[in-house]
Amino acid sequence: MDELLQRIAEFHRSRPVVPEYPMVAEVLDALDEARSPAQVEPRQLPVLRLLDAVGLSGDTAIDAVLEEFLSLAPALPWRQTAGYFGVLSQDFHDNYGYVQLVGPGSIIEHHSVRVGIAVWGPHLHYPNHHHEAEELYHVLAGEPLFSGSDGVRRTTRPGDAVHHAPWQEHCQDFGATPTVLLYCWTGAVVADAVLSEGMPSGSAMPQRQP
Repeated sequence: MDELLQRIAEFHRSRPVVPEYPMVAEVLDALDEARSPAQVEPRQLPVLRLLDAVGLSGDTAIDAVLEEFLSLAPALPWRQTAGYFGVLSQDFHDNYGYVQLVGPGSIIEHHSVRVGIAVWGPHLHYPNHHHEAEELYHVLAGEPLFSGSDGVRRTTRPGDAVHHAPWQEHCQDFGATPTVLLYCWTGAVVADAVLSEGMPSGSAMPQRQP
């Protein structure tokens, strides 16, 4: 675990501009201070079967993260967003999952930063969703298409970064090969993402209760 955290920190520092986004400074502080527990209780999900099809990118910093993550994956506690059960299809749940390395209720507890790695299978659609936290994705594998509230659809490749401001609606469509995304959240990281499709345009976002 500590080796994976170190490789994620090195990946962020390898990007052309450091910090690539101001939020990365807080993420790096959390990663540098993090120490994994002596034991981690594994929890496996069906999505693990897709990891054999994940290829390396040729980018040294990306592949260092991928190689360590893939070697550890079966022994990590995989999870899914509780609010999506009974809403998104069984096919979606059979083909996605994530490991939250740092954050509230995570392998390493942190109150204002989340860091994790998520996997989605081919041809899935992740509907519009939003969250109070600021978010930064980096593509480690696959070519996912991101769409924001402005309606612009952006195809991405390994190494690309996608940033979402707090409460910004966004959705993803995944290509023909499994997608692996490194994600970081800062700010109000306690509440999970919620689906927003069906909300009236311009509706006020819900406020988190104190």
